[in-house]
Formats: sequence, C-alpha cells, structure tokens
Amino acid sequence: MKIIEAASYGFCSGVRSAVDKALKAAERARSLGLPCYVCGSLVHSRAVADMLSSAGIMEIDSPDGHEKGVVIIRTHGIGDGLRHSFEETGFIIEDATCPVLLRNAELLRHAGNPVLIGNGKHSEIMGLLGCRQVPVIEGPDDLDALTSGTSYEAVIQTTLSSALLDEILHQADVKGIYIRCLNSICGASAERRRALEELVLSVDAVVVVGDEESANSAELAALARRKGLPSYLVSDPDMIPDAVFHYNTIGLTAGASAPDQLIEAVKGRIGEYYGR
Repeated sequence: MKIIEAASYGFCSGVRSAVDKALKAAERARSLGLPCYVCGSLVHSRAVADMLSSAGIMEIDSPDGHEKGVVIIRTHGIGDGLRHSFEETGFIIEDATCPVLLRNAELLRHAGNPVLIGNGKHSEIMGLLGCRQVPVIEGPDDLDALTSGTSYEAVIQTTLSSALLDEILHQADVKGIYIRCLNSICGASAERRRALEELVLSVDAVVVVGDEESANSAELAALARRKGLPSYLVSDPDMIPDAVFHYNTIGLTAGASAPDQLIEAVKGRIGEYYGR
C-alpha cells in the first residue's frame, strides 16, 4: 500500500496567519488581565477550535452578555453592524479576516446592482450580507429572482465549487441575465484543486483531511468523486473508514483549514495499519 500526497494541501497563508494572530491575541489578553474571545468559528475546523480553546479563547456570537475583552474576528469576516457593536461596547478587536475577503467586502459595498453567488448559510456569505443586503444566488434556480436583460455585478464565495459557478453563469447566459464577476474563487483553493486533479491520475482512492463544515474540504472530496474515484473526508484519525484500508494506493490531500498536526495524525494512522 502506498500513500501519495498532493503537491499542495493544508493551511493556506490566510488561515495560518489567522491562527497566529489568534494565539498572539490570547497572549495579549492574558497580559492585560482580560478574557479573549473569537467571534464565531475562526475557521471551519474542530481541530483548530480545540487548539484555540486550549489557549483560553472562548467562542461567542456577539458582545451581548460577555465581559469586555479582546475579540478576534474570524477569517470569514463579520458584518459591519456586528463589528460596530464590539467597538461601541469597548472590546479590543484583533482582525483575523482573510485579506481576500476584506477586499471582497469592499467590492460588494461599491458594486452596482450587486448579487452574491454562494451558499447563503456559509459564514463568508453571511459576513458579506452584514456589509450589504443583496440577493444570494445559491444555484441556477435562484436566477429566476433576477431580471432578464439586466446586468449584475457578482461577488463569489471564494470556496465555491467551480463546477457550480460555471453552471450558474451558463444558465444566466441562457436566460439573458448578464453577470460580471468582481472576484474569483480563492487562489489557494484553486491551487489545491489543480493539485488534486493531478493526484487522481495515479491513485485508487482519495482521503481529504478536513472538517465537514469546511466548504473547500468538501469540494475537494466532491471533485475526486467527479473524477471517478472513491473519496473520504476525514476530520479525526480515529474516524477513518475501514474502506480506506482496502486500496493499494491512497491519495492524500487536505482543506485549507486542516492543521499540520491533524494531517500528520491521519497519515500516520493509515501508515500504522500497513505496518509502515
């Protein structure tokens, strides 16, 4: 049995920076004698959430009912109103929002006839909606809410499935709806997908290390399936399905929010089974 790793996987630079900022914020809070919080999940990873909890960082959704302290803004960002609420109640803000998402929020604020393309329940889209309330296009059927012959400017969820985006834009053209995309899918996400497309050519199955709530991790697993391979999304080395151990060659990749320690633990568990 052989494990082949993708050329690119795991933490992107934005997530790595956010985790570093969060841990430094916890140190700052301790030095000031203040509690430290993160607004929402820093990233969609239980392993990262456990790491932050061990550092004394508590997860909250708003300032209401909490002692003033240091609050870390999650990588996916938050709405303007919620940010102002933290500022007005005296919290010290440490902003770990991904720079790409900060730019996308500015694009949305200044867009003409804007729409969002993505999952309306994803924290990235929810954060953008907190900057400006606009229609959300989750799939081709949602295009019925737009007007034929009209032009729109779209901000795209950075971890959206490229296949879904292509389908939405194609159907928009069919309906005579003109959509100009102001941004693209995250470069790190695109790079990991390209690496996976290369990987699937030489393996029997794919293990994706990442959390079920991580959109980019789920998309990697879905991409492998679209390429005709069995794929398994694994968030804990003790939860690796038995089916994984039945293949001769396993491809290993990981979502952008999967920490190095988790990837190594999953890889080690697979290796242990084969006495490596």
